[in-house]
Amino acid sequence: MGLHNYLMTVRKLNNMGRWSTDFMHQRATVSEHSFFVSQIGQMLALIEEENGNKVDWSRLFKKLVNHDVVEAMTGDIISTVKHKNEQLRDMLNMLEREIVEENLLSSMEEPYKSIYREILFDGKDSTLEGEILKCADYIDAIVECINEVKLNNLHPFVDKFHSIVQKLAKSDLISARYFISEILPGMTEGCSELERSDFTNTIKNDE
Repeated sequence: MGLHNYLMTVRKLNNMGRWSTDFMHQRATVSEHSFFVSQIGQMLALIEEENGNKVDWSRLFKKLVNHDVVEAMTGDIISTVKHKNEQLRDMLNMLEREIVEENLLSSMEEPYKSIYREILFDGKDSTLEGEILKCADYIDAIVECINEVKLNNLHPFVDKFHSIVQKLAKSDLISARYFISEILPGMTEGCSELERSDFTNTIKNDE
């Protein structure tokens, strides 16, 4: 049975750093990123429920915990590369599926093969839980940018910060907008390069 292989593969994420093309004072591993994304996603989901939306918690946590497992086999493919254009994105998605099938799923028995095939892909789908994952991923990147800017690593993290906040502001989630207006200002407090940002206008300008 290939379940032991799955566990050993996932452990590789402990040693894989993010933002590999940029100098960073504090570089998180992919596994650290996944844990924090899970915490952020949980917070966003709680905010959604407080505002009347029903969250499928089982579906959400499967998405949050598993969204970057594929990187244990492919490495951290930089987002700006992966999403350079639609054709490249589709090709990389197909490549990821082939690599996972060959290196991970081929040795698994059913029903686990089918279960893992389903939960390892398409995390950021059109469901509420998929949108929460997408926003949580953005927010973790925002937090990483804030940490680097506070350590005076301004280029390219000031620009990355503003770019990712703009992407987050395009979400229709109540929790995403709540984060931008109520939580983010406190996170940038004391950081002169970022605290001048008008996050309220960021939301309004995207409506």
